[in-house]
Amino acid sequence: MQDFLALIEGKIQALLEGTLDRLLYPGAATSLSSRLVQIIDEKLQSQTDSGNKYVPDLITLSISPEKWDAWQEITPTLNQVASEVEAGWLEQGYQFRVPLRIQLAQNPRLTVDAIEISTSLTHPSVETSKTALQTTVPETPVEAVTPENAYFIINGKKQLYLTKAIIKIGRRSTSDIQIDDPLVSRDHLLLRAKQGYYLLFDLSSTGGTFINNQPVKTATLKPGDVVRIGKTLLIYNQNVPARGSNPTTVMAKEN
Repeated sequence: MQDFLALIEGKIQALLEGTLDRLLYPGAATSLSSRLVQIIDEKLQSQTDSGNKYVPDLITLSISPEKWDAWQEITPTLNQVASEVEAGWLEQGYQFRVPLRIQLAQNPRLTVDAIEISTSLTHPSVETSKTALQTTVPETPVEAVTPENAYFIINGKKQLYLTKAIIKIGRRSTSDIQIDDPLVSRDHLLLRAKQGYYLLFDLSSTGGTFINNQPVKTATLKPGDVVRIGKTLLIYNQNVPARGSNPTTVMAKEN
């Protein structure tokens, strides 16, 4: 587990260090990455339920009002951080009740370069953990709107509708979409709904993930994309959301 924590911490740091160190001070990204991973791990260890353990799905980063405007440029990076954290813990067998998001809040009591990190878990239980830290990050919350009429056509035969906000695909029997292909990893890839589209994340699979014959680690799926994992072809389609609209969710069924 320590190797995983170090790995995910390194990924977060790599995403943040250029911009964050410039806006705050050298080493700010390292500090934030370390504390964020530590807080999530401590929250998971404190759960007493012997069954499924749920990762906190909302991270609130409170900063001083003086830094609010400066942090707006990091919003796209924070989306990537949320995706990396979510995909990493899912790969370790943990679960999220809803897709992870990071939001920004102002706290006038904080010093200019301080940050307060809070984590919470959605209904039925809400948990909060706070720590003061010499770092800062923002994000405007993004709704996990499921794409309308999204589906895969698997190997040109089976049509499978996609309705969940988070979908795991792989050879494992507990996958949301199980693929019977020896070249597919047990936990091969993850789909995460955001703003009426699905973001695709390769979960460090052995054979890799390809979209339209190009290897990818992350990508936004578009109608007509052909996803290849192992020898399996997944043709993706969905209704393209109109600007300013909120696509509706269609119940999943398998034809």
